[in-house]
Amino acid sequence: MTVVADEAVDLPGYLIRPAEGKDVPAIIELAVELVLESRSPYREGVSDAQIQEFRRRNFDHLQAVLDLPEGGLFVAVDENERHVGHILLLGNQTDSVTEARQAWVYDVSVQREWWGRGVGRKLMERGEEFARHLGLEYVGLGVTSANERAVGFYEEQGYHIERVQMVKKII
Repeated sequence: MTVVADEAVDLPGYLIRPAEGKDVPAIIELAVELVLESRSPYREGVSDAQIQEFRRRNFDHLQAVLDLPEGGLFVAVDENERHVGHILLLGNQTDSVTEARQAWVYDVSVQREWWGRGVGRKLMERGEEFARHLGLEYVGLGVTSANERAVGFYEEQGYHIERVQMVKKII
């Protein structure tokens, strides 16, 4: 499927389209809700509320991404324009070892009731198409190792573990 960056993709039960300003609040709410799926078991002493507030602050810049030519923010919406999921990626990143230009996926979130229905896969495909449109050869992402569902999902999409981040509690 070849899609131009600003085109919508109509799928059974939902539509994937470029995000608009009106979508930002729903994107933030879903990202904040689902961030707990990515909680590391090695990071103690931080409450769920603190993690969610940190995530909310991380998304303060989201409106600006809509204006970036290298900003890929796409939403999946149902027939009633209700937010089903989204993908956020930036195409101006470089690999830390090879310095190769790449897109980086910062968030993929899908409403729980839509899990297992192909929405995440289609959002990833849409993000990859956006990266190809920018002339990029690679798309990278990070995922918490404890989030086995997400790790498995990304592996099913053809992603490979390239590096491992490690942490040790010292206090």
